[in-house]
Amino acid sequence: MLIEKPDVPLSEHEYILRAKQEWEHTFDAVTDLIFIIDLDHTIIRVNRAMAERCGLTAQELAGRKCFDVIHGATCYPAYCSHERLVESGEPQTIEFETEQLHGTFEAFVSPIRNDAGHIIASVHVARDVTEKRRSEQLVAAQQKQLEEFNKDLESRIAEAVAELRNKDSIIMQQCRLSAMGDLVNSIAHHWRQPLNNIGLIVQSLQLAYKSNDLTVDELDAEIADTMEILQQISDTIDDFRNFFHHEEEPCSFSVNEAVARSINFVMPSLNSKGIKVVTAGQADINVVGYPNEYAQALINIIVNARDALVESHVGKPVISISISGGDGRSSVTVLDNGGGIDEEDLPRVFDPYFTTKKSGKATGISLYMSKMIIEKNMNGCLAVRNVDGGAEFRIEV
Repeated sequence: MLIEKPDVPLSEHEYILRAKQEWEHTFDAVTDLIFIIDLDHTIIRVNRAMAERCGLTAQELAGRKCFDVIHGATCYPAYCSHERLVESGEPQTIEFETEQLHGTFEAFVSPIRNDAGHIIASVHVARDVTEKRRSEQLVAAQQKQLEEFNKDLESRIAEAVAELRNKDSIIMQQCRLSAMGDLVNSIAHHWRQPLNNIGLIVQSLQLAYKSNDLTVDELDAEIADTMEILQQISDTIDDFRNFFHHEEEPCSFSVNEAVARSINFVMPSLNSKGIKVVTAGQADINVVGYPNEYAQALINIIVNARDALVESHVGKPVISISISGGDGRSSVTVLDNGGGIDEEDLPRVFDPYFTTKKSGKATGISLYMSKMIIEKNMNGCLAVRNVDGGAEFRIEV
């Protein structure tokens, strides 16, 4: 600290005295605890903050052992920073907790040397870090609680995800069972006419044989017709078997062919209900994905449109399917003229187990599964809206 010399000249003694007074004023103004001890741990001097913290005067503290005042002990502790300083000759930093001074302190210890460079005392500057450490401990405790909460949350999320996957698996199984029911019905529709034709051929052969009108050429022709019909039935079996074949990896496939397969799958049931199907759009649209799953999603939508048309008793029911796309993307819309969906029900159409059908036979899972297939398995989008007196489902992949 620099002492400005006054205008009136001072003697050397007066100048030193004034410097000493100003230094003492600064010494006592510091809020950190400061004390000086000799090599024997005897307190030489303390500042006002130290005296006030101890509840004694500076004169009462002078001459007492530092370990007695600070630690309430009869000798210095093993971690004594003064001893370490004397031994190493280097400044020391230490943190300690003491009941005598009611807190936790961070102390910086520096040596005082004589003209020969020998350590004759040490200066201790102790800063109260009690609140800081409490705050750190509180933050650490809160951090630990947060980590435990996060672990618990992660565990709950994992359980919830596992439960959802289990539910999805159950829903998938239900959807497959429902699809199997549609499969059986579709096979029945596909086979009914061919089987009737075979029955008529067998009956005509029997009548011709009994009336002796059966010629070899007629027999060969009837057998050829029967074999052709049986081949059609066999092809139908292959089509249905391939349709439900599990696909391990995505592949490039024709959207047009998938749409045609889907329509062919349900056409007999549509014909039986008097529902007309109209298709239009671009040709040769190809995308990458799972063709069988895509067809299953489309069939679910067509069947949903079929049921809506049946329940609405439309005079001339029509399902219009449009195909468009390019650059590896496609858009297929399925529009019926069944009157559309109530606006309040539109946001829930794809919810599992939600249905508006009055028959009581609907499971409410087919549209949910269609959305799962298109959006989760094929990274596409499935949406619905009311258009021109009907419901329009749009598949974008």
